[in-house]
Amino acid sequence: MVTKTTETKAEKLDEPEIEEDAISIEDDAEFSATRELTADNVIKDYVIASVAASIVPVAFFDIAAVIAIQLRMIQKLSNLYGKPFSERLGRKVIYALVGGVLGYGAGYVVAASAAKMIPGIGWMVGMVSLPVVAGGATYAVGRSIVKHYEEGGTLMDFNAGKMREFYNEQFEKGKTVARKMKDKVKSEAKDVEDEVAA
Repeated sequence: MVTKTTETKAEKLDEPEIEEDAISIEDDAEFSATRELTADNVIKDYVIASVAASIVPVAFFDIAAVIAIQLRMIQKLSNLYGKPFSERLGRKVIYALVGGVLGYGAGYVVAASAAKMIPGIGWMVGMVSLPVVAGGATYAVGRSIVKHYEEGGTLMDFNAGKMREFYNEQFEKGKTVARKMKDKVKSEAKDVEDEVAA
């Protein structure tokens, strides 16, 4: 009889632990979903910033600005995921990812930026595709970092070679996002110009 009572008490003690585990799993899933949504919003904000920076009609400023924007995005995502951030490692990740996918594009981006120096049409040439490439690259860098962090990685063990296929897919998606953002940024800039002129 004593044994039965002891077992019953033990069983009763076990029940709340199971409930607590279930609650903690739900909390983890909720936290993870919220964090992913926050990460998506951070990435979109920095895509807009990259598109806006690449529209600036100053040659080579745009490239430096986009890299700085991508570094800041990686820092924000690192904070969100509780991962250590280093500017040196962040730059390494950016150059490894962007340089790899844009092999031709690294030269193209420099040429598109340099085209802004040509009087008259130069700025328009740079405006056509540079914002889309810059926004697409920023989107892909952000999504690659999130994927790596979700898998438990850090900037220290980031392997751009293993991430190449995923980055390429995200770059294509990112160009679509960037095109929409470019139209939005141009529209907002025109509204500001109209207000100033009025």
